Amino acid sequence: MNKLLNMGLKTLIYSITGFFAFITVMSSFYMTNAGEYVAEREPGGDLVAVMTPGVHFKVPFITNIERVDQFHTITYTGEEKQRINFADTYSGKVGGSLRFELSSDPELFLATMVAFKTEKNLINSGYKLVAKQLLTYTANQVTGENFMQGGQNDYQNRIEDQANNGMYVTKREKILVKKSRSSVGINNQNPTERKQRDSYIYVNKIQRDKDGNAMRKPLAIAEYGITVSQVTIDDFDPETKLQTFISNKKTQIAIRQKLIEEQENERQSAITAELKGTRQRVEARQQMLKEKDAAVINAQKKVELEQKESDLQVVRKNKELEIASANEGIQKANAVAAKHQAHAIEYKGLAEAKVKKAMYLAVRKDILLLEVQKITQVAKYAALRESHITLPKTVIMNGAQAGGADSSLAALTDLAVMGKIDSMAEGK
Repeated sequence: MNKLLNMGLKTLIYSITGFFAFITVMSSFYMTNAGEYVAEREPGGDLVAVMTPGVHFKVPFITNIERVDQFHTITYTGEEKQRINFADTYSGKVGGSLRFELSSDPELFLATMVAFKTEKNLINSGYKLVAKQLLTYTANQVTGENFMQGGQNDYQNRIEDQANNGMYVTKREKILVKKSRSSVGINNQNPTERKQRDSYIYVNKIQRDKDGNAMRKPLAIAEYGITVSQVTIDDFDPETKLQTFISNKKTQIAIRQKLIEEQENERQSAITAELKGTRQRVEARQQMLKEKDAAVINAQKKVELEQKESDLQVVRKNKELEIASANEGIQKANAVAAKHQAHAIEYKGLAEAKVKKAMYLAVRKDILLLEVQKITQVAKYAALRESHITLPKTVIMNGAQAGGADSSLAALTDLAVMGKIDSMAEGK
């Protein structure tokens, strides 16, 4: 029995010793992961920062370690959304997240651990308080109206800027602003034209130093090198008054926009009608101008034709004048020729007359008388040609006076006549 008891006691002692040795070995080292810092508190009370991942040794059972994540995100969702108040007294609950990052400088990390001791204290007394301060303090710098109408990005950018560069020093002031409004109406047909009106609002105005730079105050965690690497604002629950105000404003904007659109449509319709009237007037005027131009062209053509006809008439008249002048010359030449011809005829006639006169003067009157009588007798014979006369065969001439010239001529004449009559009787 004693042997059994001794063996059991030895086994228990060995087991306890082995277990203690195992615990001692396991407590002699620890492992760290990427994105994790460790603060070792050594037996003398000093802190040592372990900033790199891997396996690290420590004095077992004496050295304490505090693990802290390099990044930590404070999130506001659901019932944990942060209530904020805007500069225009409206409020609401904002949802989102802020991501904090510890400094990679061992001294700053150790200063952080000296101040907050544990990661839990760092989160509750550091990150959450700073996040709340950033959300609420920045909300005082903007208005709920602007936030609800697209100012969320400005709000988020302000948080990031103040988280890393210090909070703005502000002072609540009543300021006069100019708000633009549409003034479309009877006297103003331009929907893009907007008039300014005065309005007073309360804002937390950023204070500036003598050089004009914005005055800032650092965050409580800034001295430890902790920064905000990311800010996200993704949800907002406005209070009822703000929601009603925005809804009414949206309704008024929609009504105003509808009115503006209707006015613009009417204005465009009026402009269209005016343009149509102008076009019709222009077309009518163009038609009139065309007709006028056509009339002018026709008149010009007519004038040109008349001018050409006139020119032709002038040419004709000139030609006729030339012909007349030529004819005049010819007539003058003819007149001169006629005159000369008349003179020639006169001279010829005078010459012939003179010749005849000379001939008459040269011819004896009794011979001429005989010629006349001959002609007369021939004419009588022609008239009496159809008559049959039996001429006597014997003619006794008893009228002659002896010794006279006239009687001899008469006798010769009678003989000649008788001879002619015989010839005629014979048909010769």
